[in-house]
Amino acid sequence: MAKFVMLLCAFILSCSPAFRQAVLPKANHQLTILQKGSHFFSEEEERFIQQEAKALGIPVPDREEIRRFIDFYTRNKRHIETSLQRASLYMPVILPIIRQHNMPEELALLPVIESAYNNFAVSRSGAAGLWQFIPSTARRYGLRVDSQVDERFDVAKATDAAMRYLKDLYNMFGSWELALASYNCGENCVSNRTGGLDFWITQGALPLETRNYVPAFFAVLLINRNPQKYGINASLQTIAINRESVNRDTPVEELTNQRSIRESVFRDLNPHIKGSVVPAGSNLYMPARRESITNLPNGAKLIQLE
Repeated sequence: MAKFVMLLCAFILSCSPAFRQAVLPKANHQLTILQKGSHFFSEEEERFIQQEAKALGIPVPDREEIRRFIDFYTRNKRHIETSLQRASLYMPVILPIIRQHNMPEELALLPVIESAYNNFAVSRSGAAGLWQFIPSTARRYGLRVDSQVDERFDVAKATDAAMRYLKDLYNMFGSWELALASYNCGENCVSNRTGGLDFWITQGALPLETRNYVPAFFAVLLINRNPQKYGINASLQTIAINRESVNRDTPVEELTNQRSIRESVFRDLNPHIKGSVVPAGSNLYMPARRESITNLPNGAKLIQLE
């Protein structure tokens, strides 16, 4: 079991080894309903998981690998709590985009596995943002990545690109397990190693991270259905912001002066803007209220989007 836990820790940390840490309130750990010392669940727990799995848009198979991740997350709550808290901040932007693409809403939780829902995440391989696009795939799906703007950090545009990519992957393989695996290691990797056959049968041919990636995502889906049952605190109160755009190249200093906010606040809300000028047509995320905001509440780097 110790070896297994070490393996899972390595997997989780590999998703976003270098990122700016969001400051979030400490979680309340008083709710602990499902307690287990191994991945063998009681009959009641099994029934609960089966019922929740049926209610999801993406069917969750009854697999031992998924149970192990549920067990791991419920015994190591800090990572999943922080990730789900961050996820709640971005749902007002992400869910409407997923619905526009007629894709399963459960995909909104994929960044829990990709980036721990930290929009500043940058991996060792250069993947960036909530959806962890590498530059080549980002450009392939229409994201701008240059010295002025890196739209991998733009929540709305990156989510739109991720949905189009996932739709292509699902159409290619006809299986959510293989589509998710492809999102992690690439469609060529999955096609060459599995031949497009059932993920649970061919997973041994895939990289270790990918073999963990798919069941970890399904475990997150189940936990998110009822986090309190698992003793997970996923709530977070934040301020609201609006998504806007500019119709001309606009200096950052001009925008911050107009809104009476510090540049550090602007940068925290708009990590996709890299230079001193916001190019015309770029998305902007600004505080919804007009009064002066000098710092984000509790020092939080991530806040709710509208």
